[in-house]
Amino acid sequence: MRKSYRPLYHVSVPFGWGNDPNGTIYYNGKAHLYYQHYPHKPQWGPMHWLHVTTEDFIHWQQRPVALYPDQPYEVCNGCCSGSAVEVDGKLWLMYTAAQPVMQRQCLAVSVDGGDHFEKFEGNPILTAEMLSEEIYEEDFRDPRIFKKGDTYYLLAGIRYLDEGKRKELPPVTNQKENTYPYMPAPDHVKEGWGNLCLLKGKDLFHWEYVGHLLYPQEEFSKEFYKLEGVYECPDYFVTDSGEEVLLSSPQNLPQEGDRFQNVHSTLYMLGKLDFETGQFKVRVIGEIDAGFDIYAPQTLRMPDGRVIMIAWKEMWDRNFPTTKEEWAGTYTLPRELSTDGDYLVQRPVREIQQFMTNPVSVEEKEIENESVEIEGIKGDVISLSFELDPGTSTKAGVKLFCDGKHETLVYYDRNTGKIVFDRSNSGIPFTGSEKDVNVRVCPIGPCEKVVMEFYLDVNSVEVFINGGRHVMTGNVYPDLDKDQGICFFAEGGKAVFRKIAKYDIEV
Repeated sequence: MRKSYRPLYHVSVPFGWGNDPNGTIYYNGKAHLYYQHYPHKPQWGPMHWLHVTTEDFIHWQQRPVALYPDQPYEVCNGCCSGSAVEVDGKLWLMYTAAQPVMQRQCLAVSVDGGDHFEKFEGNPILTAEMLSEEIYEEDFRDPRIFKKGDTYYLLAGIRYLDEGKRKELPPVTNQKENTYPYMPAPDHVKEGWGNLCLLKGKDLFHWEYVGHLLYPQEEFSKEFYKLEGVYECPDYFVTDSGEEVLLSSPQNLPQEGDRFQNVHSTLYMLGKLDFETGQFKVRVIGEIDAGFDIYAPQTLRMPDGRVIMIAWKEMWDRNFPTTKEEWAGTYTLPRELSTDGDYLVQRPVREIQQFMTNPVSVEEKEIENESVEIEGIKGDVISLSFELDPGTSTKAGVKLFCDGKHETLVYYDRNTGKIVFDRSNSGIPFTGSEKDVNVRVCPIGPCEKVVMEFYLDVNSVEVFINGGRHVMTGNVYPDLDKDQGICFFAEGGKAVFRKIAKYDIEV
């Protein structure tokens, strides 16, 4: 009998709190995932780095806590997000040591395969003052290191001061005894606009500022370079076809039509990075995931060339029902990334296929103005796929995690050309800072055929649409053990479901 909302084949924090993935890397024959962690309560606190490894992306081995906030320069916020890089067989982490009005970059090294780290005695190695007056020292974080030729490059999220110099900080008015001396005043106002910067160096210890990435382009809204927040957790990679991809998680990006419906978003940019100026010439801006629960995606490259992405499968400013179980924090099924024209294509990591058992298949099912169950198709730890011909229906899709009282709906609305993910009646209710925490839509346009591929895992829904050109991710909290049903439905006419396939996922 299931008694916990803990997923079975997704990474979840074992206790306390977990958020941003950090230090994703293939090293010493394994994929490594570090992530932000607070061990003492299921809520955000001074950040540690927790560590897991895998050889198949489904089974994850718990490793020791990699970083503790035990240095004076880490007081208040701890060891915040960053990345990993191998140099001469050693594994190095670069992370942000964060105080409320000062963020600086630090290094730590492991000689035992990535379990235990010694912090560099010269920390912090990077501050805004060292680099450029364009960088606002309060928002300079989440370093992502990569190498091109003999040169190391580093991306970081920043606030960019387009006036060319810092303004005086307001006086500290809320200073309390025995607290770190750099505490902001209650009315403290952030300066500048959210952006990203590029640094370069011949090693990990000496860095030169190249420039900021985002600049006005007529074809894109000014909101992308006048961001009231920071482009957090940047990532950069080049596909086999030569397409350059920039990932980031912009805070407070305003909604644009049906895109960016969460307060904090995840996006990809396709374009060209100028390594001499630091500017990224954007060709396409897209949303990584149109669902509810995804943030801070990070990638690693496998020996076979695959680029694998994993993200935090939660969202800021929401309730976390698992806090009653003394933990909060889950992560997406790892996804293989590629590009197709203007799309970032995401596919479930192929290793999941070896854990798919007990197949049930139906070649074709016509449904007209009703909701029906199909024998053998149910469960909460399964994969489910089908091709949908909307026909004359106005809405057609599936009801997941249903048993009369609860249901989670994912369907195609033919009148609007959108996929709708509705968790209004999914179980434990959600709260959050958005106007609507229960419904998300993903525009795909008029379609004679819609291909949907679902991965369910206790409290998790991930749906890959039309081969992974679109993805929607969301957590739900149905009645455990009870809400196992799946129904196929059509409204306003007839729809045809073809090539229905369901598998249990046994790990």
